[in-house]
Amino acid sequence: MTYRDDRDADQARIAALEHELAQTHEKLAALQGRQSQALVLASRGALVPGSSPGAVTRWFGPAMLQLERRFDGAFPADRFEELIERIREVTRDPGRTELLKSSLTWFSSRGEKSPGPYRVVTVAIRHGATTLTVTDRLTGLLAAIYGGVGGGVGGGGLSVPILAATAVPVLAPVFILGWLGGVFVGTREIYKRLARQRAVALQQLFDALVEDIQRALP
Repeated sequence: MTYRDDRDADQARIAALEHELAQTHEKLAALQGRQSQALVLASRGALVPGSSPGAVTRWFGPAMLQLERRFDGAFPADRFEELIERIREVTRDPGRTELLKSSLTWFSSRGEKSPGPYRVVTVAIRHGATTLTVTDRLTGLLAAIYGGVGGGVGGGGLSVPILAATAVPVLAPVFILGWLGGVFVGTREIYKRLARQRAVALQQLFDALVEDIQRALP
């Protein structure tokens, strides 16, 4: 093999590596984009696009995360078990399944009132179209964080501003309201951070099922 052949071979390998690197960057960018979208949705309530969060969501954070997509074409009902295996693989949860002729519903093993995650996956086939809906109820987590952390710290530590107010009684309302407000803000940040983590996990499950459904459609 001549020097020219060696140089051509090296250039070919470099070109192949550059192509693989470019593909890797594209995949990472897409993944980061989906993760960023999940974080934005979680901050707004992680609801179906187009819905607007209410006052409770703006103050306390989302109570439910939901992602939905409609596909043209009917998913083969005899391949529902493949989706179930995919769900179990991604969530690492065997869950509970309800199978009908034209729909599949999977529930996570944890109860709805537990801190969760409490995910529900629904695949419904109607009039030649397939609708995928993935939800995660956060009501149990909300109660645990605001009731356990917020209530425990806020009520248990209320003696601190009360003792401070003994020095300046006229400022007692300011000390107490400042303490309770600080506890609420801190509790809300903890809850929103956990909600964002749940939104990212839900987005990963949603993306995996979208890929499988698209691959199976004619």
